[in-house]
Amino acid sequence: MRALLINPNIHDFAAYDFWLKPLGILYVGAFLKRLGFEVHLIDTLNRHDKDLKRFVKVPKDKKYGTGKFPSRVIEKPKVVKNIPRKFKEYGAPPEYLEWKMKEIGNVDIVMVTSTMTYWYHGVWETIRRIKKITDSPVILGGIYTQIIPQHAKKSPADFVFPTNRLELLPKFLNDILNLHLKDIDIDWFEDLDPAYELYKSIGYLVFTSSIGCPFRCTYCITPRMWKFKRRTPEKVVESILRYKDIFDVRDIVFFDDAFLVGKGHTVKLLKLIKNERIKTRFHLPNGIHARLIDEEIAYLLKEANFKTIYLGYETSGELQEKTGGKVFDKDLIRAVEFLKNAGFTKDEIRAYVLVNLPGQKLQDAIRAVEFLKELDIGISVNEYTPIPGTPEWNELIKNGKIAPDIDPLLLDNSILPYWWNGGMSKEEVEYVKSIVRS
Repeated sequence: MRALLINPNIHDFAAYDFWLKPLGILYVGAFLKRLGFEVHLIDTLNRHDKDLKRFVKVPKDKKYGTGKFPSRVIEKPKVVKNIPRKFKEYGAPPEYLEWKMKEIGNVDIVMVTSTMTYWYHGVWETIRRIKKITDSPVILGGIYTQIIPQHAKKSPADFVFPTNRLELLPKFLNDILNLHLKDIDIDWFEDLDPAYELYKSIGYLVFTSSIGCPFRCTYCITPRMWKFKRRTPEKVVESILRYKDIFDVRDIVFFDDAFLVGKGHTVKLLKLIKNERIKTRFHLPNGIHARLIDEEIAYLLKEANFKTIYLGYETSGELQEKTGGKVFDKDLIRAVEFLKNAGFTKDEIRAYVLVNLPGQKLQDAIRAVEFLKELDIGISVNEYTPIPGTPEWNELIKNGKIAPDIDPLLLDNSILPYWWNGGMSKEEVEYVKSIVRS
């Protein structure tokens, strides 16, 4: 049996390669290989694919392997016709997909992944292109299908796999393809590495040492999708060394939602990385928990050559408590002091400010920015996205701020302030960003 895995294009008003890698479908690839499949991958968002340059001009890397995707302006969907911004397709052009699929040849199944719910237009269009090239059944999976499965079932895909439970995949494939695959008794997150060997070339590596999160922030879907679990530190480092030897990348990224939860686990992992003397830069872009940083953790991060430390701060004032109580101002002050004492510069430490949260006042966001400026660290503004299934989402539905059947594209955080009256105006959001820039 031959399987083709595809990471689809992004359709959005703005997109940037901030260490994006389709970890979910890479684990699916590793699982399928265990089932005996011959597996192939097409990642339309891999800017470092050497074949991509034959079809489109690829922007040069910016910092640490990140950068802009190739893009082209496309027609805006009707639901956003009045948004005064250009709508673009990001990633490889259609000709690249067609060429890659013909190069791979006939396959028995095509599996397409997904991430943000509001990126579904790119997912659907990629599936349409696939179905023009092959008659093989197309299966859609990923985060989008788990958060809003009923919407995903309207896609052009033949089947939807709306779960992250890989142990259910053999039965699913048996039912839809009349196969006779046997269940395999493995803990996929512990026993499998993401199948990076499916790439020919790559610019950086992304890993997770844990899945899920024990915190219950009201705006976050992660703890509602995954049960929090850590991978054995030795296996994490083995995975890093394995793929570092294959690709010789300079940047390795951890995208855990709770990297520091469980100090013993974190300390062991950081010591293993330090002792291996891996000649690469490490990054933590996903907003680590400031409350969990102490002197030992700070020094170990420095000694292991971490170059990017993002702290989750989100907002100031009473919303800190109302949205989950994950972090308070005193936690940031303490964490930054430990990190700077360990040798991190203000350019290596950044904190996220979440703007446009329901109930958030403009002054809350301004106060958060001013507080971080006093700490003399970098600031990244994240615009709030209402995510179906979160407590914030349920409250918005209850209060009539959002329709239950809203088109997911309208939830795109880059355009939300243009039409939504449940939060800040576009002018207010831009004002906060201007304070950060100044």
